[in-house]
Amino acid sequence: MDGTRAFRKSAGTFANCEKAPDYAELTPLRIPAGWSIGWNQLHRDKRVEDGDFGGSSVFYATNPGRRFVIDVEFRPEHNPDGHFELTVQYQPWPRDARGRRQNDAPFAFDANAKLMHSIETRSYTELIEQLETWLARCTIWSVEGN
Repeated sequence: MDGTRAFRKSAGTFANCEKAPDYAELTPLRIPAGWSIGWNQLHRDKRVEDGDFGGSSVFYATNPGRRFVIDVEFRPEHNPDGHFELTVQYQPWPRDARGRRQNDAPFAFDANAKLMHSIETRSYTELIEQLETWLARCTIWSVEGN
């Protein structure tokens, strides 16, 4: 079988994946390169006033190259009077004895992580605007030198 036929066959298997309910209801987001999305429950058809948002984390993304984590939680869970909490944290680079950045150290958050930004809002529209702004900002932000 040639490569073209193999591609068509595999593409046909996934041709309707965008019709799957979990995918179709997701809010389209502009996410720059470098981010890994660990969790996304930002569904465009859910409503704050109906208590549709639950689970403490509704969105979680990491950018290991820039050492940022963005987390969106909904508090209190499934409460129509609740609000979104967006937090941006930065994990400083580990340093050697001479103060040089250890680029080969694995990316992991610890007690040295720094809260860089936090916002609370009940507005889903404002949340999405803030989320996209901080995803873009943290993609180019260099907190530490070498």
